[in-house]
Amino acid sequence: MVADLVGSLLLTMLVIKLAESPPSGGRVTTADLESLVRSLRQFRSDLGHVEAKRAESVLPRRLWETISAFSNASGGGVLILGLDETAGFAATGIRNTKKMMQDLASTCDDMEPAVRALIEPHMVEGVTLLVAEIPEANLNQKPVFYRGAGPTNGAFLRVADGDRKLTQYEVQVIMASRGQPRDDHSPVVEATIEDMDGELVDGILNRLRRMERSSFDGKSREQSLLALRAIVPYGDGFVPSLGGLLALGSRPQEFFLLLDVLDG
Repeated sequence: MVADLVGSLLLTMLVIKLAESPPSGGRVTTADLESLVRSLRQFRSDLGHVEAKRAESVLPRRLWETISAFSNASGGGVLILGLDETAGFAATGIRNTKKMMQDLASTCDDMEPAVRALIEPHMVEGVTLLVAEIPEANLNQKPVFYRGAGPTNGAFLRVADGDRKLTQYEVQVIMASRGQPRDDHSPVVEATIEDMDGELVDGILNRLRRMERSSFDGKSREQSLLALRAIVPYGDGFVPSLGGLLALGSRPQEFFLLLDVLDG
């Protein structure tokens, strides 16, 4: 618990410091890294948001577990390659920095969705350490999992100083919490209500009003389009929604150049 708190505090301090002064290159500086290494040695343990692994010439096996765990954790985490935990976090370093960076980036690409980590080498105590800053994924992308193992066996969460595999129930709960995508309700700000096809609009509204006990009976054209989410509030007025323009627009391809409209 103490180690977990220290790791969170260290990362919070780094974010605050970098928000107050422009970063010079990587987000974690060499001085920041040296501070993290001292904390790992002091507590003789990985931290809740910091994981160190020995990796001289090849990546550790199942490194994707930690990448998944940090991606699913609040605030993400920092992965340090080139420290030997069994030797008190001695700086053993890595060889062939370029290849190790490429291999680590490739492992991040093998996640679903792909993880865009900031990967930087640092010289510490005369050797090269490789640091990967793993960002927390958006809620609608969680759980992040290793594509080769699937969501049931490839999704992990950070608990204390280790990575714990999510149960099938936990995976289902997290996926359910994503909610229904609402991209079709987003406003098309370049368009106006005049860009909607009057005949299509009248046709669908008349059909809805003829239904028994129709909730659209007595509603104005604007009120009906709002109820259908075909138009949405924007600024001081209303504009077509993405779904409304695609379904009822007179020429939606004018706003989406790559859109093909097929007849029939």
